[in-house]
Amino acid sequence: MHLVTFCLGEDDGVHTVEDASRKLAVMDSQGRVWAQEMLLRVSPDHVTLLDPASKEELESYPLGAIVRCDAVMPPGRSRSLLLLVCQEPERAQPDVHFFQGLRLGAELIREDIQGALHNYRSGRGERRAAALRATQEELQRDRSPAAETPPLQRRPSVRAVISTVERGAGHGRPQAKPIPEAEEAQRPEPVGTSSNADSASPDLGPRGPDLAVLQAEREVDILNHVFDDVESFVSRLQKSAEAARVLEHRERGRRTRRRAAGEGLLTLRAKPPSEAEYTDVLQKIKYAFSLLARLRGNIADPSSPELLHFLFGPLQMIVNTSGGPEFASSVRRPHLTSDAVALLRDNVTPRENELWTSLGDSWTRPGLELPPEEGPPYRPEFFSGWEPPVTDPQSRAWEDPVEKQLQHERRRRQQSAPQVAVNGWVRW
Repeated sequence: MHLVTFCLGEDDGVHTVEDASRKLAVMDSQGRVWAQEMLLRVSPDHVTLLDPASKEELESYPLGAIVRCDAVMPPGRSRSLLLLVCQEPERAQPDVHFFQGLRLGAELIREDIQGALHNYRSGRGERRAAALRATQEELQRDRSPAAETPPLQRRPSVRAVISTVERGAGHGRPQAKPIPEAEEAQRPEPVGTSSNADSASPDLGPRGPDLAVLQAEREVDILNHVFDDVESFVSRLQKSAEAARVLEHRERGRRTRRRAAGEGLLTLRAKPPSEAEYTDVLQKIKYAFSLLARLRGNIADPSSPELLHFLFGPLQMIVNTSGGPEFASSVRRPHLTSDAVALLRDNVTPRENELWTSLGDSWTRPGLELPPEEGPPYRPEFFSGWEPPVTDPQSRAWEDPVEKQLQHERRRRQQSAPQVAVNGWVRW
């Protein structure tokens, strides 16, 4: 994966390779490093970067232009990165590139490139042949690439945390407050109401305190993975804008029509997310609004209203970069719960309210007041591939929390609507 490229002398405060390494560590700690997956191919006279899907060539560095190839360990990281320093004849200063290997460690890739450099300069092939053998042995080992490859060394800047103020008696764990529909299900049935199977409250959730905690923890975990994806998307937007500015700057100062080294990577990074990717992150923000309302009694420091404000920064950027509120207003699924609309109405600032109301009914009215959703219920799919636990310790299937809340609200409305009995009397 390509992590970042610095143009020595062009980036603020980056004049040496050591400066570049320190700046990468700072960007990494701030969640500003966006990894771009690609293939790296070493040939007798070039190091080439390819698009992993189309195999289109993104960059090609002549071996004669590579002035340094190394495996380095920037501060704060637990795994080496591949460092390439390339000096093109028409540029006054070299470019510094950082990569993270997926299936191979940086040391093996370094040995392969250094072997190719040795062969290129000496005309002899023994050193690279040895490096290639070591690489093949590594690839043939029975290892899981996913388990061997840690994510970038960062955590999101915002996390929801279960409140630990109260403790369950004898359990030493936080005492979760009842989820709304579970609390409703535990209330005694009023005298005089029908007790047949059609009107009885179904088993809507865990009853015991331990299961209530597990349910709340699971839903907080889902919420935090939504935050991960929203922050990752915003980081990508920022990197795209930065790459576009660099390309524009280079275009103005270009003397020839030939593409300069590094511009393939910049062009790839400057490409904005697709319409489907914009839709995905907007759906996750809507979903997060409903989860925040549902978990309001179970999270603190930051609280649900505080986390709500955090989401409006990314939402504003997404609306701006997608051409205005029209696109976001077309994202109808998932519906908001009534509690989510109330949370928004009671807590948004005047500026946030202006953005929120500009998005239309799909964002400002609860699902109860909108036409039913078409197709299967919305389920978020996360960039990391993570999935929430499917069953609880009693082997009962967990339901999607937002869809469960929406169903609960629909049942409450149906139960509160007037019903005509057989004898003609209207019963409420």
